[in-house]
Amino acid sequence: MNRKIIIAGAGTGSVFQLTPEVKNLIDDADIIFSDKRFNALIPEYKRVIDIKNYSELEIFTGKILILVSGDPGIFSLMSVIKKRYPDEDIEVLPGISSLQVICSKAKETWNDAAILSGHGRSLSVGKFLNMIERNRITVLFCDKNISPSWACKNSRIIDDIDIFIGSCLGSDNEIIFSGKPEDFSNREFPEPSIILIRNNSVYKPERLNLRDKDFIRENDIVMTNEAVRSVILSRLEINNDCIIWDIGAGSGSISVSIANQFPYSEIHATECNPKAADLISRNASKFHLHNINIHNARTLEIIDTLPKPSRIFIGGTNGELSGILERISLMNNAVRLVIACVTLETFTEAYEIMRNWENFEAVQISAVLSKPLNTELTLMKANNPVMILSAEK
Repeated sequence: MNRKIIIAGAGTGSVFQLTPEVKNLIDDADIIFSDKRFNALIPEYKRVIDIKNYSELEIFTGKILILVSGDPGIFSLMSVIKKRYPDEDIEVLPGISSLQVICSKAKETWNDAAILSGHGRSLSVGKFLNMIERNRITVLFCDKNISPSWACKNSRIIDDIDIFIGSCLGSDNEIIFSGKPEDFSNREFPEPSIILIRNNSVYKPERLNLRDKDFIRENDIVMTNEAVRSVILSRLEINNDCIIWDIGAGSGSISVSIANQFPYSEIHATECNPKAADLISRNASKFHLHNINIHNARTLEIIDTLPKPSRIFIGGTNGELSGILERISLMNNAVRLVIACVTLETFTEAYEIMRNWENFEAVQISAVLSKPLNTELTLMKANNPVMILSAEK
């Protein structure tokens, strides 16, 4: 007998929110993989296997139903099943998601909602806050650790937001809460829970590619100019899933530019000058950025405490370059490194190590910028050339 795998959404678990199509399928299936909380939807005579043991489905034949919570199309087991059984004949039936339910309770549309899950997934505070800042509606699927109270505690720093929390949706114990983050910061909520956050004053950056004139400046703190900065960002090849180290961050123009273009990335900026570290913090605040972690210390003192990066930029090292490159060489994870060198000595030291790495490239940038000489004339003023090395380990 052939095997037919059907992934169906059980909704919130309420029989009233179970679609007739899925109800008929439950009656018709030979084997059902399901979470225990959906037992009330399944006749007692049916053979039910805990959904955690979904890998056992390959030993069965017939019509196999995998009953997932909510809708299969959002944070469900469907992607795992499809990847594990690419050659199987899989059918998918929709269900009512708790996302739809909480939006209906809040009387909100969800076509423009940013959707996050902390259910069995890692979620940084920076990514969460940047999502809230830049979206009118943010919905978070919660678990024991990334809970509604966690969301409320962290979101208190953002002005003018409203909170809607749904716990045990669709059950007899359903509870809906609404208010401000401070109302629920120290409160416990039964699982499963979901939270909707409405931002009444969404921040939209004026531009993603920041210009030099956009930054708060200090005369005694050097800033990488925008022409060189654009090449550095291009060479780093960043995406929103990256963890980036900005070593010797200086004014923070690289960290802030990355954070602004990739608000869901995670940046760790090391800078031993307290005044420069404060400048990074002020620029991050100016652009409503929460994904920059500033470490006011020498890099080698804290390098073992930083999370493993996928990208590293080195702008300054205070004499620690060889030690930092040695530590990077010993990392057991893949990493892309970019170094900006303004002296021949730094270039030589970095080149001797990086030239043996994969995809090594070097480029020299000589930026010449216009500067008014007087009311009638404009002068072209050259900046010092910068050599940019990039490679992968």
